[in-house]
Amino acid sequence: MSESRAAEAEAAETDAPGTEALTVERNDLLARLQRVSADFINYQKRVQRDITEARDFANADLIRELLGVLDDMERALQAARANHSQDDPLLAGMQLVYGKALEVLGRFGLQPIEAQGRPFDPTRHEAMMQQPSAEHQSPTVLSELQRGYELKGRVLRPARVVVSSPPQEGEARGDEHACGGTAEDE
Repeated sequence: MSESRAAEAEAAETDAPGTEALTVERNDLLARLQRVSADFINYQKRVQRDITEARDFANADLIRELLGVLDDMERALQAARANHSQDDPLLAGMQLVYGKALEVLGRFGLQPIEAQGRPFDPTRHEAMMQQPSAEHQSPTVLSELQRGYELKGRVLRPARVVVSSPPQEGEARGDEHACGGTAEDE
C-alpha cells in the first residue's frame, strides 16, 4: 500500500506544472463567473425596479389631465359655498362627488402637496409672486394659488404659490418714505 502512495506522490510531482496552470485558469474562470453572476443579479433587480416604476406611473398622464377637472370642481365648490347655504343639497352633492374623486385618485397614489405655511421648496412649489413679510426669516409659502399634487412621491404638478421675501430696508424700519410696493407692482 505504501508503494501505491509513493507512486501517487511521484505522479503528483510530475504533474505539478500542469496543475498550477489549471489552478490559475480555474481561479480566473471562477472570478469571471462570480462577476457575471453579480452582474446578472444587478440586472434582475434593475429590471424589477423598472417594471415596478412603469406600473406605478402608467396612469400619470391620465391623472395629470384629470387635475384640471379637480381644479374646476374645486372652483365650483368655492362659488357654491359663497352663494348657497351649507344645507343646499346641490352643494352637498358636489362635495360628495369631489371627495369621491379625490378618494379614487388617492388609491392610485395621488396626494395633494401641502404648501400653506411651509418653507418654500422649489422642487415642490412654483413661486408665482413674492410678498414682503417681516414674520418669516426664510422664504415661506404665504398662500396657494393652485394646488400641487404628487403621484407616489413624485411631483406630478408643483403647487403654484405666493412666497414671503424679507422686507425692503425702509419697510423693516417703518420708514414713512419707503416704497411699499411688491415685486408684482414693478
